[in-house]
Amino acid sequence: MTRASRRPPLYDGRYRNRLAVVTGASAGLGAQLCLDLAGAGATVVGLSRNAERLDALAVSLRAASPTSRTVVCDVADTVALRATLAGISENEGPIELLVNNAAQDPGVRLADITEDDFRHTFDVNFFAPVAATLAVLPGMLSRGRGIIVNVSSDGGRLPSPGPGAYPSSKAALSAFSESTSFRLGAKGVRVHVVYPAFMPTALGVGALQRGLRQPPRLTIRSVETVSHAILARAGEPALEISVSRLIDVAMVFRHLLPRAYFWGRKGW
Repeated sequence: MTRASRRPPLYDGRYRNRLAVVTGASAGLGAQLCLDLAGAGATVVGLSRNAERLDALAVSLRAASPTSRTVVCDVADTVALRATLAGISENEGPIELLVNNAAQDPGVRLADITEDDFRHTFDVNFFAPVAATLAVLPGMLSRGRGIIVNVSSDGGRLPSPGPGAYPSSKAALSAFSESTSFRLGAKGVRVHVVYPAFMPTALGVGALQRGLRQPPRLTIRSVETVSHAILARAGEPALEISVSRLIDVAMVFRHLLPRAYFWGRKGW
C-alpha cells in the first residue's frame, strides 16, 4: 500500500460529527489540524487573519467535510474573537473542541525589543487563548464535556537565550492550562498543553534565520506528526502532550543538574 493510498487516522471516531475550532488555521500546524479533523469526520471552523490562505484551505476542508468553513479573525482582538466564537456557536452548534494554535514571535533582538512587542506577543499567544477558553467554557461545562488544546512551546519550559517575549508568553499559557485543568477535568472538560518540539514552519524557520541554533535532529517534527499526536491524545486524562521524549529528558536533566544545564544552555 502506498503512502498516498493510506486512509487518514479516524481516532476511534471521537471527532465524528463534532464541531472543532482551530485558530492560526491558515498555515503550518493549524492548517494540518484542520485537514486532519475534517478527514476524521469533524465539522471544522478555521480562524486566521490571512484571508487568501484561508480561502485555499476552505476548498480542501469542504472536500472532506462539506459543513466545514473558515473565518477571517485576528485573535489579538479578543472582542472580535469572542464575537466570532459566539457566531459559530449560534450557527453551527456547540463548540466541542477548541485548539488555540495561533502564535507570533516578534522577531526582535533583545537590544531592540520594546514593551509593545511584549504586549502584542502576549495578546496573540496568551490573552487570545484565555479569551477563547473563557468564551467556550460555559457551554462545555453545561454539557459536561469538551476539549481545549493549547499549543505551547518547548521554549516555554526550556527557554533559549534571547529577548524572552515568545517563551514568556508560552510559559504563561502552559501555567494557565495546568491551573485550569485541575478544576475542569473533574467536570468533564479536558485541557491539554502541547509541547510540539521544533517544526519547520514559517515561525520556526524564521527563528533559525534570526540566529536560533539548529535543533537536534531528534527534536524536529513535521506538522503531520504533531497534528496526529495531538488528535490521538486529545480528550485523554493527561494534561501534557509532549512530542519529543528527548526534550522530556532535557527537562529531567535541568532539574537534576541545573548548573551543568545552564552552563550548556548559555551558548545555545
